[in-house]
Amino acid sequence: MKKYAIKRSAKRVRVEIPVHLDQGAGVTRDVSQSGVYFFTDQTFSPGMSLNFVLELDYVFPGEPVFLHCRGEVVRVEAAGERRGVAASISEFRSAA
Repeated sequence: MKKYAIKRSAKRVRVEIPVHLDQGAGVTRDVSQSGVYFFTDQTFSPGMSLNFVLELDYVFPGEPVFLHCRGEVVRVEAAGERRGVAASISEFRSAA
């Protein structure tokens, strides 16, 4: 049986930034224009709709930009005592 690699549609950037979730928080491992991978204590399942906010405090030091995102959970992995969550981003808008 052959394994096929999934070609990503957007380049990922390794960066740790805060993720604000409806019921908690997390921190990213990497982000792209079409998706995000983050660590959290919260429970998610593949296929779940997801609303989250990425806090970009390095854009304007002292004046964080909040990127409000909507997407879907693609994959959930055990990551020690936390969970690693891969999610698509289908919509986003920024707010200061």
